[in-house]
Amino acid sequence: MSTTQNLSDRVAVITGASSGIGEATAKRLAAAGAKVALLARRADRLEKLSAEIAEAGGTALAIRVDVADAGAVRAAAERVAAEWGPADLVFNNAGVMLPGPIDEQRYDQWGRQIDVNIVGLMNVIGAFVPQLTAAPTRQV
Repeated sequence: MSTTQNLSDRVAVITGASSGIGEATAKRLAAAGAKVALLARRADRLEKLSAEIAEAGGTALAIRVDVADAGAVRAAAERVAAEWGPADLVFNNAGVMLPGPIDEQRYDQWGRQIDVNIVGLMNVIGAFVPQLTAAPTRQV
C-alpha cells in the first residue's frame, strides 16, 4: 500500500527548505509531482537543492527569504503566485533552536528564536492563507 499521493500540478511551499526536515519534505513532494517553492535564508543550499530536484525530474523554485521579515515573506508569496498560481500546500517548517544551558543564553539569541519560531510562523500564515483559500484544492 502506498501512502504517497500524486501531487501533479499542485504547488507546495516549504519554509526552512535548505536543510533537515524541510529539505527532505521538498524532495518527497517533488518526487510525488508537486512544484516546490523552496524558502529559506541560505541561498547556496536552496540553489543546490533546486538543481537536485530538477535533475531528478522535478520542478523547484528557490527563494531566499527570512521568515522573520514580513515584507520578504509577502514578496515570496507574490512570486510563487505569479509564477505558478496559488499555493495548494504550505509546510511552515522554518525554525531555530539554540541549544545550551538557559543561564548561558543571551537575550538576542532568545529574540532570534522568537522572531523565527513565532513571528515567522505568523508571517507565513498571513502571506499564504489567502492563496490557500483561493486554491482549487482548497483545504485550510
